[in-house]
Amino acid sequence: MTDPIIWIVLGFLLIVSIIDFKVKAIPSIFLTGMIFVVAFVNPANLWFGLMGLIMACLLYEAGFFSGMADIKIMTLIAFLLSTTNQFFLYVFLVLLFGIVWKALWNWRFKLKNKELPDEFPFVPVFLFVYATLLYIKIQLGVWA
Repeated sequence: MTDPIIWIVLGFLLIVSIIDFKVKAIPSIFLTGMIFVVAFVNPANLWFGLMGLIMACLLYEAGFFSGMADIKIMTLIAFLLSTTNQFFLYVFLVLLFGIVWKALWNWRFKLKNKELPDEFPFVPVFLFVYATLLYIKIQLGVWA
C-alpha cells in the first residue's frame, strides 16, 4: 500500500466528518468515488473490503448506524486493512467508539431537554477509528 493514499483518506474523512456533523448529508458520489480509488490502488485487500461491507450491512440492519454513507465509509476503511487482526481491531473500535459517541449524543440532548433527532452524525466515529488505527500502526511499525 502506498503512503499517500493513507493520508488522502485521513483528509477525506476529516472533510466528510465536518460535512456530516454540520449538514448530516454527504453527496454519495464522493464516497463511491473514493471507494473506487482505494479499491483500485489497493486491490490485494479486496477481501477485507468485502468483509467491511458485510459488517457494515449487519450494523446498519441492527440499527447501530443509519445511512448509506456510514456503510460506504466502513467499507472504504476496510479496504485499507491488510490482516485479519487489523480487521477485528477495526470492528471492535467501531463498536466501542460508536457506543461512546451515541451515549454522549444522547446525554447532550437529555441535558437540553430536547427530543433526539432522527438523523445522527456517525461519520466522525469513523474518523476517530481510522486515526486510532493509524496511530497504533505507526507506533507498532506495522503499516504495510
